Amino acid sequence: MARRVSYQIFDMPDGRFAVTVTIGADKTMVRTGFATQAEAGAWVEDLRDIMAALGAPVSLAFPEYPGSLPLNDVLAFIR
Repeated sequence: MARRVSYQIFDMPDGRFAVTVTIGADKTMVRTGFATQAEAGAWVEDLRDIMAALGAPVSLAFPEYPGSLPLNDVLAFIR
């Protein structure tokens, strides 16, 4: 059975972008160093293609925030 895969794009404090990907409920990975949000989005589309071949759909973790989230604001909210 395919696991649920979700992602979110974050604005990093250095002006770059990062993508977090969560597979199931127990595995989270981070890919950093994207120069633009479009570059991060293209990487997500490649991930979507790979995971579709495995039967695992990829969805946005927080659909109410379709753009990138500022990491500092997210961390302040969590703390």
